[in-house]
This record gives sequence, C-alpha cells and structure tokens, in this order.
Amino acid sequence: MRTLFLSLFIIVSCSAFSQPMLDSVEYIYWGDHSGGTINKAKLDGSDVQTLVSGDYQIRRVRLDRKNRKIYWASGLYAAIRSANYDGTEVTTVLPTSNQIGVIEVDQKNKRLYFTEDNSGMIKRCKIDGTSLETIVTGTGLVLGMAVDTLHDILFWGDYTNKKIFKANTDGTNIVEIHNSNLKIYDLYIDVKRNYVYFNNRTNNSIQRIDYYGNGLTDIIQCCSNNCVVGSLAVSVEYNFLFWIERENGILARSNANGEDRTDIIYVPGSNFSGMDIGKEYLTHVKVDENKLKQIKIYPNPCSNQFFVDAEINSDVSIYNLYGQKIKTSKLTSSKSIDIDELPTGIYFVEVKNENDVFKQKIQVAK
Repeated sequence: MRTLFLSLFIIVSCSAFSQPMLDSVEYIYWGDHSGGTINKAKLDGSDVQTLVSGDYQIRRVRLDRKNRKIYWASGLYAAIRSANYDGTEVTTVLPTSNQIGVIEVDQKNKRLYFTEDNSGMIKRCKIDGTSLETIVTGTGLVLGMAVDTLHDILFWGDYTNKKIFKANTDGTNIVEIHNSNLKIYDLYIDVKRNYVYFNNRTNNSIQRIDYYGNGLTDIIQCCSNNCVVGSLAVSVEYNFLFWIERENGILARSNANGEDRTDIIYVPGSNFSGMDIGKEYLTHVKVDENKLKQIKIYPNPCSNQFFVDAEINSDVSIYNLYGQKIKTSKLTSSKSIDIDELPTGIYFVEVKNENDVFKQKIQVAK
C-alpha cells in the first residue's frame, strides 16, 4: 500500500482536544526489575513486546521521543543505558554507582538528569554521557523526577522529607511547592495542563497539584494490603493515568481523574519498574498542501453522521484511539457516513482512493 498511495497528513483543531500525528499509536514502555526486561504495549495492554532482556535491576525507564531512544537506570550494569525504540543498539551511556535510581530525559536541551540513592544530589550530563555536573545538593532520597522542556522546569519528589520541589533545569531557583505527610515516590507531569501527578508509599494513593503546588486533589487509591505502588505515567494526549502495583504484578490504567480503572497488564511474580509513554509512527508521512485542501470532513465535532468531500467510492475507515479499525464504508453520492452506533469519544477517519490517503481526527459528541 505504501508504494501505491501518497500518504497525506493533517492536524485539525477539534474542540479543546490536542491533535497528535495521525499515523501514530501511543505505546507504554516499562521495565521489569527482577525479570531483566524492557517491554512495551499499546495503551490498552495489547501488542505486548519485549525489547531488551538480560538487564536486571532496571529502576527507571525514560524516552527521548524526538530521537526515538529508550534510556534506563541499570543496577546490574551500574550505568545509564540506552537503546533504539525497537531495542536494538543497546549501549552504556554513563557509568554510575550501582545505586543509580531515577533518570529523566530533556530531549530539547539534550541532557540526562539522574540520582543515585542516598547521595543527596541531582546530577546531569549531555545525552551522550559527557559534561557530567552536580546541579542540586542536600536532597533526601529522590525517587521521582520530571522535566518540563517547554518551560525549562525541573521537578523532583523528596521521599525522605515528604516534599516536592521545582527549579530551573540548571538547578537554580529552587522552590518548595508541596509539603506532605506522605512518603512521595514517583511523579509525572502533564505539560499541557500544568499538573504534577505523584504517588506515595504511605497509603499507596495518587494525588495531583498544579505547577505552583495549588489545587491538591486526591485522584485514586491504588491498592491496599501488601501492595506497593510503583512508577507513574500520564498520556497527555488521551488523558490516561498509568501506575504500577509492584507486588500484584499489575500495570493499571484510569482516566486522569482516577475513574474507569482497568488492569491492562498482569504478570504474577513480576517486579515492574520505571514507565514512560511514546509514539510509534506507522507510515512515512508526506504532506502535499494542495491536496490537503481537496478533502474535507465535517462537521467536527459530530453526532450521528459526518460528511466527506472526496471522490465517490472512496474507502472511509474509522479507527479508535488504539489503532483498531471499527468501521469501513464506501463513500456514496450523499457523501455522508453514519456513525449512530459510535459512543462519545475521539476517533480517526481515513479516506482512501486510488491516489491518496487522507486522515483526520474527529470528536463524536452524543
């Protein structure tokens, strides 16, 4: 198909929703501390793949989405290591102590941030492991860290002192934004909405504040009894929240408000560790501005039907957020597509004829 059709791509404004690259699917990546693997799956838990194996004591996993690289903290190798998105070209980026803990990637400024347990320091280096420097000292045990590359802000959680801090990405201008009675474990930021999500190992719950420490919100009680909560991740695109329940062998998901919880990965006896979310681009994308103007899908948002300005007999396919095709129709002279059976949500519409493939994101609102 790629040799027969010219792929077209458009980003269209739909209500208050952001628009991703349409020929892409988001995957969640995670490590297994005791299994020695790095894995990925679609956001519903399907299409599970093992990318890296034989690297034990993996403590955190982070992605460089721009350069399609995976980085992880390896206790076995006492190093920060990396690989391509498909698990190839595994390499050691920077030797550390075997207490390497949290890592974070600043893909815009090409920096890696990391901590070593109980060192009381946050360090950074260039993405190739050079120019190592200490930028923050005097911390407690840091088990969660995030970088907002849009605003050049570094966040971290202090497990020992039960606090969350932010600073410039060079470590200057440190500000305490949250003081808790809970032992803060991991944190993850929503750069679109300026939220900081964080969990704790006092009562295994997830909470949220804004960038200034305001609006403390209880999101979800993850688990109880012998469970220990693990790493967090947020799909900013689809407003999903993910977390690990380590002793239960569960990777769970809810919406960003803690509703509609579901267990998407269950591996008894596993010890899941760090987690992050990245896109997989499915086809080569080439933009032809003239042809973009020739095909239109409207109205958007829509309810029971939408219209397609395209050639008669074009194939019109509808996909859900996970890339699953849920409906296919032939475009008739009415140029309308009935979607009465689709529930409220976000979908992708693909229009294909002998010459072109056009894709657009739509919102269905009942």
